[in-house]
Amino acid sequence: MHAPTTKPARRILLLLACFLAAAAVNVAGWWFANRPAPTAAGASATEAAAPHVIASVSFAPFRRGQGPLNRVYPSAEEVESDLASLQGIARGVRTYTAREGLQVVPAVAGKYGLDVMQGVWLGREAAINDAEVEAGIRLANQYPDAIRSVVVGNEVLLRKDLTVDQLIAQIRKVKAAVRQPVTYADVWEFWLRFPQLLDEVDFVTVHFLPYWEDMPIGVDHAMPHIMDVYRQVQAALPGKPIVIGEVGWPSEGRSRREAVPSRIEAARFIDGFLQLAAREKLAYNLVEAFDQPWKVALEGTVGGAWGVLDEFRHPKFAIGGAVSNLPQWPLVVGLALLAALILMIPQAPRVAGLPAPAMLGIALYAQMLGAFFAAAIEHGLSHNFSLLRFAEFAVMTLLQAVFATLLYNELLDRLSGRVRPVRPLQPLATGAAALGGWRRLSREQVASWLFALFALLAVYHCLMLVVAGRYRDFPLDYFLLPLCGYLAMRLVGVAAGGGTERGAELVALGTGFCRAEAAAVSGPGGRYGPEAALAFLLLSLPVLVLLIETLQNREALWWCLLAAGYAVPLLGNLVLARRRAG
Repeated sequence: MHAPTTKPARRILLLLACFLAAAAVNVAGWWFANRPAPTAAGASATEAAAPHVIASVSFAPFRRGQGPLNRVYPSAEEVESDLASLQGIARGVRTYTAREGLQVVPAVAGKYGLDVMQGVWLGREAAINDAEVEAGIRLANQYPDAIRSVVVGNEVLLRKDLTVDQLIAQIRKVKAAVRQPVTYADVWEFWLRFPQLLDEVDFVTVHFLPYWEDMPIGVDHAMPHIMDVYRQVQAALPGKPIVIGEVGWPSEGRSRREAVPSRIEAARFIDGFLQLAAREKLAYNLVEAFDQPWKVALEGTVGGAWGVLDEFRHPKFAIGGAVSNLPQWPLVVGLALLAALILMIPQAPRVAGLPAPAMLGIALYAQMLGAFFAAAIEHGLSHNFSLLRFAEFAVMTLLQAVFATLLYNELLDRLSGRVRPVRPLQPLATGAAALGGWRRLSREQVASWLFALFALLAVYHCLMLVVAGRYRDFPLDYFLLPLCGYLAMRLVGVAAGGGTERGAELVALGTGFCRAEAAAVSGPGGRYGPEAALAFLLLSLPVLVLLIETLQNREALWWCLLAAGYAVPLLGNLVLARRRAG
């Protein structure tokens, strides 16, 4: 005979069922958002199934901690390993320097069936230019079978490192000393601006990067744009073959108008371009073989994410197949479930005592906080390219963990019917005075100050996007939990009847953690305090960001809505203060 199930045991089983139901919603959301999407657009069944071999890829074999900025270069063994990893992926490589560890490329590339487009890097320093030219000439003459062409200078005119006459002098020096065809590589606008280069080169090497255009082009319109510009260059520079020296799409980073970096978009772009190149018989070099963490210091996250392979030399996607933007989503959702479990376990007896609807609500709320926390962790780990970024990740992770715990416990108190006198959300006005009694800080005060800190950080990011936004990310994942978690807690608490002035609290969603004290919201004599100034910045700066980015940039629009949302609790204090003062 089995003993009858006791009421506490039934409550625990009910709590477990609520947790599992909420976890199922969490898992389903992550799966739906990251399910693989087809990327082979417009291909026949035969084309979609055919393996794609890239004609040539830009080859910069730098690993994390290496790069030209810190002058730490790959070893010969690392270079050969990277060349070997390109077997079956590409038929050739384009280098950008004849030194800095890459002088071994021509000697090794032949072992793996790779042709070499040898680069000679030119910059502002004459001594380095002379060393590069000498090294390039030496390699071209020593390995004539491996090196099929020589590129003298890369985007030198774009960077304004040399004048066109200085560049021509270097091209002539190399051309007189080697047997291979010689060219110069730059974006298409500069070839049109300096047509005199046509007489100096054996073929024209042009860069087509729709993402980086002054008026960025999305993937959907990229192929027609590339062909329009190609024909424009062809008409303006007749008589010489044209090679597309760089073409590609980033898989991570910030959006620019309708140009969206993602794995799916990168796979769509590459698949579409390879079909275009086969159809139009285009000679090209895809940028690039591997992700380059060192470029993040120059161009932000997007600068390091142009590789066909990631920085660990793993293919990011199967070209022409189905692609997920976050293939590791099961690990991320596992972290989300763990975070939700950590929130619920310490308070499990209290949660088990709630009515069934409230129990399910608190379980769903814990899963929501866990999902946002896991998204922030994933964002921080995938963008951790420097000590500064790691410090930002560590601080933001700690702040969000503390804030999530405060939010969860506050909602549990509200659903349990606990009522305590609290302060409104106005840390800027009261923080300095309260710091002297920091040992007596209430949970509401700490949470209010943390929320204000997130609001100030949102203002900072908006300012940076206005002042120097071209290479800055939109940090959506770092700011979802504080705002969405706070507003969801307020709405659930109000809906559950937590407050005698429910109508006023619904109008003023952000008024404190519970019922606010009107006299504390504004400054002496009824003047608005620092919260009003912060709210003004949170509402005005996103408008400036959108004026720069335009409404075509959906990521910018979401960021601006999120940043402006941080003004809601601050405005709530002011609304309720005016209501009660009147």
